Amino acid sequence: MYRSGERTTAFRALAPLAHETAQGLLRRLVGREPPPLREGEPPSWDSLPSFGEATWSIGLEPGTLLDSRPMRLLGTRGRLNPATAYRMDYVTTDSRGHTITATGAYFHSHSPWRGGRRPVVAFAPSTQGVAVHCNPSYSCTVGFNVFTSPPYDIIAAYELPMINMFLAAGCHIVLIDYPRDPDLGLQLYCDHISGAHALSDAVRAARQLGLKKHAPVGLWGFSQGAGTVGMALERPDYATDVVAKAAVVGAPPAQLDAVLRQVDGTLSTGVLAYAIAGLLVTSSEIRDEILSVLTTEGLTCLIDNITTCAGGSAIASGWQSSAEWTTSGMTLGALISDLPAVSAELDRRKLGQQTPQVPVLLWGSTNDDIVPFQSVQNLQSAWKRGGGEITWRRNWLPQVPGRTGFNHFGPYYKHMVGDAGWLLEQLRR
Repeated sequence: MYRSGERTTAFRALAPLAHETAQGLLRRLVGREPPPLREGEPPSWDSLPSFGEATWSIGLEPGTLLDSRPMRLLGTRGRLNPATAYRMDYVTTDSRGHTITATGAYFHSHSPWRGGRRPVVAFAPSTQGVAVHCNPSYSCTVGFNVFTSPPYDIIAAYELPMINMFLAAGCHIVLIDYPRDPDLGLQLYCDHISGAHALSDAVRAARQLGLKKHAPVGLWGFSQGAGTVGMALERPDYATDVVAKAAVVGAPPAQLDAVLRQVDGTLSTGVLAYAIAGLLVTSSEIRDEILSVLTTEGLTCLIDNITTCAGGSAIASGWQSSAEWTTSGMTLGALISDLPAVSAELDRRKLGQQTPQVPVLLWGSTNDDIVPFQSVQNLQSAWKRGGGEITWRRNWLPQVPGRTGFNHFGPYYKHMVGDAGWLLEQLRR
């Protein structure tokens, strides 16, 4: 099958590090573009989405809509929750000021809205995986799918219930797929600045598909998405024509170095590979630092994880320690202090350097096994010191043993209806 062959090719390319440039290695890791998915065809490794491949975009304004296609959003075909859905290809700006293309979706609700102007919720999704077939704008057309032959994987659109909940309430939705490096196709994972820009520009692009320019904007993000929303709140000057009215920020990875240490050895160890891949394309200094500490096994794990979704990553590297990936036998979190370029980049993505100017519901969980609670509490303190209007909630859900990630996701689902209600109330004012 194509994906299995892609993995073999990638490994052979990555192995002889001394004889290739890192850019050449990574180019071959990405591989050729698979054929487009045909309408009505069930997803398989040989029929992956190819809409909106990332490219450099010189001379076009951020927020420019480049292409759109009607799509099928699960849960919106009946009378109970009618909506029109489009995939979008649009222009945005990465964290270093380069204009690139990105993809996302716009969902236009036809349910009644009870309030003033009908709002839009700019939705930054949590981590679903960094392979192209994990893009939220694609996974929400699939819902759930298991691949039972190698490479084993699971597509799971686990934020689809929240999307449908907002649509049923009468809100429009703008959903982003996180931006990718145009040369290598790798997702700029947890690059909060690039994600924040993409979120604002997706709202701009949706205005060219029927979204009213003066529709109130609410921001919603959990986990990776909360990092994106938090950065958008801290950098309102990027898109002064996209002014948020309120935001929900749940369990944000406010200090990424702390997250890398916390997640190591859990069922979600694979997100370390996502972070590594995203950092590799950031600069030559970062690339050299990272590749100098990875073993052949570490490179193999990198490939296993970035070519599958979150479910596949759990199968590939669940409960592993990243100490098995490094030449020194130290975990990646422990090595960060010895990698100055990597440390500087993670500091650049740290939240809490500016204060939101709109009401924010911020929450963290005491027993979170992915995002350290203390880092979220530190963010709350920083925003409060700056005079932010912060509604703070500390989740006390009892700890579930096993480091499965349940202590991270459980509170999200437990409180999502109430949190959505808080945002809807803000948008009705």
